[in-house]
Amino acid sequence: MAVACAVLSLIAYIALDPSILAILAHSPKNLPVTAVLVVQLAFELPPIFVLLAMLPRVALYSWEELGLRPPTARALLYALVGVTGAILVGDGGSALVEHLSHHPHHMQDVAKMFESIRHTPALIAFVLYGVVVAPIAEELIFRGFLFNLGLRYGNFWVAAIVSSLLFGAAHGDLELFLPLTLVGFVLATVYYRSKNLIASMLTHASFNAIAFSALSLLRTH
Repeated sequence: MAVACAVLSLIAYIALDPSILAILAHSPKNLPVTAVLVVQLAFELPPIFVLLAMLPRVALYSWEELGLRPPTARALLYALVGVTGAILVGDGGSALVEHLSHHPHHMQDVAKMFESIRHTPALIAFVLYGVVVAPIAEELIFRGFLFNLGLRYGNFWVAAIVSSLLFGAAHGDLELFLPLTLVGFVLATVYYRSKNLIASMLTHASFNAIAFSALSLLRTH
């Protein structure tokens, strides 16, 4: 029962992302940023709360044993190194895809979202979602749940590869599949080496923040 609830919550979280993007893209220009965030959280929090309740039962570990505890200095160091690694493999993966496909993919999903959001409230809400909500939720799902599930039935490589492939596929963009899978592998490594979910959340949040900053600069030129 716990596994079924966790899997259904995972599917719900992934499936609801396009709906949230559509709401942001078509929300009124004068809509307060608080209202946009409330809509986002109304979609995302229910499956996240179910995962929070079910994950320890599925993984057979407590939250502390899963790594949801204050990071040590060592864990923070892994998080910092992980940000650099995520940027390198993400950019490298994107460049490889462009080279092999002979079709430069300048308008990625996030860039398209930035183009479609022309009013500040939705843009702020989207960035807050990407830098705060998404890293927490996705680390709980892909590292806390799926990676540990892989460890139970295999080893680090099985867990990291499977959870990273699912992480890349969950974003729903074929041309982003390789770079995001590689980023997912870095996040899995940070989590595994640090034994700390907060560390991988910080790496994930920092990576997204840097990506959004770069997209904002492109958007203004």
